[in-house]
Amino acid sequence: MSADVVPGPSTRPAPALGTHRVTLSAVANEAGVSIATVSKVVNGRSGVGRQTRARVEEAITELGYVSLGERQASLHAAREMSVELVVDPRDVSNPYLSTFLGGAMEAAALHHVALVLRSLDAANEARQVSWAQDLARAGRTGVIEVTSAYSAERERALKRAGLPMVLVDPIDVPRTSTPSIGATNWAGAYAATQHLIELGHTDIRYIGGPPGARCDAVRAHGWAAAMTEAGLVADIEAVPKGSYTFGHGLEAATALLSHDAPPTAIFAGSDASATGVLEAARRLGLGIPADLSVVGFDDTLLAQTSAPPLTTVHQPIADIGRNAVSTIVRLARGEVLATKRVELSTHLVVRDSTAPPR
Repeated sequence: MSADVVPGPSTRPAPALGTHRVTLSAVANEAGVSIATVSKVVNGRSGVGRQTRARVEEAITELGYVSLGERQASLHAAREMSVELVVDPRDVSNPYLSTFLGGAMEAAALHHVALVLRSLDAANEARQVSWAQDLARAGRTGVIEVTSAYSAERERALKRAGLPMVLVDPIDVPRTSTPSIGATNWAGAYAATQHLIELGHTDIRYIGGPPGARCDAVRAHGWAAAMTEAGLVADIEAVPKGSYTFGHGLEAATALLSHDAPPTAIFAGSDASATGVLEAARRLGLGIPADLSVVGFDDTLLAQTSAPPLTTVHQPIADIGRNAVSTIVRLARGEVLATKRVELSTHLVVRDSTAPPR
């Protein structure tokens, strides 16, 4: 991505954010009136009949129209740009989010942008069109969604209101025209598995995350590719799915390690899941890494503070946060992105939780 020009506090977003923004003309066509009549209603002027006014207001609501005047008035009152940051409340305890927020706040300060954190549940419960209208009228210049399921309805509503959207590590696969930012999940998983193979492990299991999650499916395929290349068995269909949490890691690892022929190494799809694997091993009386090697993914604070310190795939989570904010600012200024999908590189960090098998 090219270097950004840092805007000052008086920076305003471009008047037209994409070709899908609802215009006065579209409202006029929907209501069956002239553009001049719509303008009178929008600006609160007289000279419009009660029924006609009601018809225009209904069209505004249905189409999600927000006038430039409403948007600029909110921006002027706030004296700064503001971005809606939408997160799943179930992710609040995951160190991934706190690391992401740290990077996002750094970029926000640089660009003189305020970040407004809101639960994804609020967006899902609201009528999408009115939700997007409320954001535009509140002066938001864009929306960043973090690790949530992509919603075409939400994106359409935001475009109608003239607001850009950036997805961060979306759960599923959005349209290729939707800006998104993530990490090289396949390469990271491949490197993690290759490390365990080079140590001499032949029975390496992968513990996955949310069912249907695109990032997790890519990590599973990276694991499977490394295993297959080495002539080892990797059954993707048998990968335990659940969530990127301590609880899921504990449950899945307990089941795997309780078999008559337990694996000698486990690669977990997140650091949180990997700490659950460490706890499962402890409860079963297994030593790490003497009896079991464990690898995580993320390289959050959990990896550094676990006992023993966790070998893990580092993904530049803070940089992802910085890129998300910089991208939404560029879109709000009307810039065209060179590419809609950005993947930042991962690398393996070897610590004390991996060793050759007995």
